[in-house]
Amino acid sequence: MFNKMRSTAVAITALVIVLSLAVPALALPGDARPTTKPTMKAAAAGASNAEKSIENLRNRIANVLRARKARFDAVTANLVKRQARVTVLADKVEALGGDVAQVRTMLQESTRLMEQARTQEQVCIDAIKAVPDATDKRAAFRAAKAEGRKAVELVKQSRMQLRDAARELSRIAETVAAPEE
Repeated sequence: MFNKMRSTAVAITALVIVLSLAVPALALPGDARPTTKPTMKAAAAGASNAEKSIENLRNRIANVLRARKARFDAVTANLVKRQARVTVLADKVEALGGDVAQVRTMLQESTRLMEQARTQEQVCIDAIKAVPDATDKRAAFRAAKAEGRKAVELVKQSRMQLRDAARELSRIAETVAAPEE
């Protein structure tokens, strides 16, 4: 019983608050627009706000690009390190008599895809930097995001190519090591 009274009291209080906020808004005259014409001062303030908005957009873009560059550089550095490691292992397997020509081809393809991703990332960065100056900022932003997705997809393809090369190298290494046992 007490809980029911309490919840009813809360509901009534909420209703009173909502109505007290809504009623003054309804009591305003039909046309709440100012009757005076905008002055030159107001027009200048509007232009100033537009400039501030563009400057804020440029600052946000700079922050996004800084974070994106850090992530992209970290991913590509890791990929380069792994490619070097697989290359060293391929040299060792080749020294043991394994045929690693296919692995080397996969490594070259992985490197080519990564370089293509770096080029695509630069295209993305240029597109993002062009957003504040575009007439249709929304369309420019969508195009920049699409360019960024292409760069990410190329990095993924490079990583998959490297993974396939490592698997193939592992298979070759097992066949080379098996006869020695």
